[in-house]
Amino acid sequence: MTELIHFEHPLSERVRNFLRIAHLFKHFHEFSIRTEAWAHHCALFSLFEIMEAAARAELKLDILQELERQKSFARQQGESGTALLDKIQTAMSNLQNVQQKFGQHLRENEWLMAIKQRMLVPGGTSPYDLPSYYYWQQKKPAERERQLHEWIQSLLPTYEAINLLLDILHQNGLSVECTATAGSYQHNSLGQNIHLLSINVAANAQALPEVSANKYFTHIRFLHASQEQARGPVLTTDIPFTLIMYSFDPVIK
Repeated sequence: MTELIHFEHPLSERVRNFLRIAHLFKHFHEFSIRTEAWAHHCALFSLFEIMEAAARAELKLDILQELERQKSFARQQGESGTALLDKIQTAMSNLQNVQQKFGQHLRENEWLMAIKQRMLVPGGTSPYDLPSYYYWQQKKPAERERQLHEWIQSLLPTYEAINLLLDILHQNGLSVECTATAGSYQHNSLGQNIHLLSINVAANAQALPEVSANKYFTHIRFLHASQEQARGPVLTTDIPFTLIMYSFDPVIK
């Protein structure tokens, strides 16, 4: 069986933000459940990244607006949409119950903010530069993990709401088998309501998709995967791939 690499290309800044924040939360959870001090260091760094990525004031409104749209779609499904409707309502209630600004409790913690600043300096969190942080790293893993979960607790409603929206998005896709002739594929128009493109390509093709897409035109060119150049040369061979179009709307038009 051919191993595939799955690439995603959001078609709006809103979806890009959702994907980016979900990616950072995933990193936090993966590192926080480990026991090593270096893993909890990475979890803390991810926590600071989440603070910055989700700090935009309009994010909460964007999430609630999309959840409201999905709630109306779920109602149209009748009984079959009841379970989803309950999940949406729970996500909205939990998010609305968070009254403070996103990450405000972290910004008010002087110790955490000092670490955040030092993480921007190469080697800035070494034991010699930040002994209080070194002391924290010597605590038992269970204690560090407890504090990490405590710090992220009020941020979780945002993650859970975004995760629900991305689940809804990924469940409504249209898949097409395509070939990029001489490394290039063009399509005059995708569906008018496509919010995310996914491209599955064989790992052994050593190909990276470069996507230019809007509601009028889509161009995908495959570049040679290079670890020496920021942008490898365009491949000249035919590249078979699967294009999956995802939409928040129940029907892709």
